[in-house]
Amino acid sequence: MSDSQDPRPLMVEIAHLMYSRFLTNSAGGNLSCRVGEHIYITPRYLGSKHRWQLREEMILVFDREFRCVEGDPAMASREVPMHFACYRHFPAVNGVIHAHPRELNVFAAAGKPLRPTNQYTEKFGTVEVVPNLPAHSQELADAVVAKLTPRAHLLEQHGLGLILAWHGVLVVGRDLADAYDVLERLEWSAHALLMEPRLG
Repeated sequence: MSDSQDPRPLMVEIAHLMYSRFLTNSAGGNLSCRVGEHIYITPRYLGSKHRWQLREEMILVFDREFRCVEGDPAMASREVPMHFACYRHFPAVNGVIHAHPRELNVFAAAGKPLRPTNQYTEKFGTVEVVPNLPAHSQELADAVVAKLTPRAHLLEQHGLGLILAWHGVLVVGRDLADAYDVLERLEWSAHALLMEPRLG
């Protein structure tokens, strides 16, 4: 394996940031990225058993045909279908994060879309809702692709997000750092919208 830049140190950094900044919880979440000819993805049970204390050696590696070339494929995140569907259908996507953020999860629980709240979230437009579908399923993966497809042209410019009803969120980006940036921005929008009524 000879990808020009190993993304595993960044994956570890982002995993730790997500947990410490309440961008996900021990109930789950996962992240992946495509670098060169390989896709790197976090293992299952990262939240419940490891409390997001990801280490580089825990990360699994797949090739462009989605065959595992490093690690035990049985230990790959259970949301592999959703991650791989994004890579298969959107060449501009090279980073995917599924998470359970504290503020955004209010919108997921209610099945409500998230509108922009400021200049730095306006470009994302309204974050749409994917219906409540079984976690880890191909049905969920297909629904994510269907929601992203009409806006796929925007992926050359910036990442995008989706609310997963009764579940969490999914964000995609041009690389993993881009996806993380989308996640933080949308979480701040969720916080702003939840706090706004207090202004009277």
